[in-house]
Amino acid sequence: MNKDKALLEALQNSYNDIISTPKETSYQQIRTRSAKQMQKAFSTIDVEIKGSENLPTEQGVIFIYNHLLNHPFFTVAKGFQITLDSHFISSVILEKYYNNPGTRVVRHALPEEENHKSYYDKFQYIRVYTKNFTPKALTKKEIKNTNKQFYHQAEEALENNISLVFSPEGSSYNTDESPGDFLKGIFKFASNQKQQPLVVPIVMANFDKLPSEATFKCQIMPPFRMSDFGVNSPDSDALSGAVQSINKQFKKWVKALSIEDKHFAREIAALKNRIIQKKNKEDLFVFYGSSTIRLWKNLNLDFPNLNTLNLGFGGAFIHSLSDYFEELFHDLNPKAIVLYLGGNDLTLGYSAKKITDEIVLFLDKIHQKFPDAKIYNIAIKPSLERENELTKIKEINTRLEAVSQTLPYLFQIDFYQKMICDKSIRKELFLQDGLHLNADGYKVLKGAIEEKLYQLA
Repeated sequence: MNKDKALLEALQNSYNDIISTPKETSYQQIRTRSAKQMQKAFSTIDVEIKGSENLPTEQGVIFIYNHLLNHPFFTVAKGFQITLDSHFISSVILEKYYNNPGTRVVRHALPEEENHKSYYDKFQYIRVYTKNFTPKALTKKEIKNTNKQFYHQAEEALENNISLVFSPEGSSYNTDESPGDFLKGIFKFASNQKQQPLVVPIVMANFDKLPSEATFKCQIMPPFRMSDFGVNSPDSDALSGAVQSINKQFKKWVKALSIEDKHFAREIAALKNRIIQKKNKEDLFVFYGSSTIRLWKNLNLDFPNLNTLNLGFGGAFIHSLSDYFEELFHDLNPKAIVLYLGGNDLTLGYSAKKITDEIVLFLDKIHQKFPDAKIYNIAIKPSLERENELTKIKEINTRLEAVSQTLPYLFQIDFYQKMICDKSIRKELFLQDGLHLNADGYKVLKGAIEEKLYQLA
């Protein structure tokens, strides 16, 4: 069973178990039970936790985190998903290190969200209304009065040495857009306590993705008190600036964590071993790039007349491929290099020009090392997962096609158009995630490469 399906199955099992627990089961038992189950669920995938040394020894603290969207694949019941990031914090961090999953702050369910309500009713978490999930029938006064209860419940939890898990955003985002703007509520609350509690930032990345395409990452940062920012009361003039400062720092942390690629180390070691084991190193066609290359399992069978070597590694950015280039190609002298890159860099918010410029710099780096080698660059494919980036993808491909007309060693492979039919993306060529190619997708890619090689023969 692959990682995606394994995690989904574990989540469904946990959901069904919690929903079916007898009414007499206490909420403390429910929370612990869920935490244990979620620990097992996350053990089925690759996760990376950094900064555990920053966890305070005391409990009764506030853990704040950037709330990430769930991937649609992880729907456990009609209209309901178990939030991966918050469950991860309460189970893999709080339960693991404190033997207490703490209490989370969750939104009230809308009237039509029966599964959401029935699930969270079991936990007796602190409930609040959020901007995008508030019944229309409620008045502003009713909402305000209900949300006031948050302060009393949160205070009671801290007094009982129970930690809070809270997202200050009031909504959820993709990793590349995270975090959204922080609201002041939790910071006002923290600054209003007689003994200000520690606030522990937890940075989350990739929990909005599939485990097969990215490592789930979490980094615990050093704790602080609001007084560290000169905020000693909720009415402090320094409060707004402090919240903005914390928010700004969070954005930097998330970006740094999401693009960090130390987890490539094992993949790179495996690739170097693959190079060593390659017996025939003459006239090599080296395929180099991100997961589109890495997942091409039948590469050698698809090109029986070529001496191929697959050096792809998943989630690679342009800079990752450039950084590892010398290390991987040190003992090689390829006849040709087939590249697929740039797709992952779309998640960084870069412009089409910037991505193109970085690719061109890397192309020059390759040419300087291997002046006699031909370089075949595969156009970035249109994917269902990145459908909102199609305009940018087309621009990058157009720019690179123009560059290829000026460089005698560079040949652009038009893969984009072959993935389109009647102006729509060919869904039948993708795996369930809508990002990676299935077997039929690789047949199309093979055909596009063969077509270019035939033209140049």
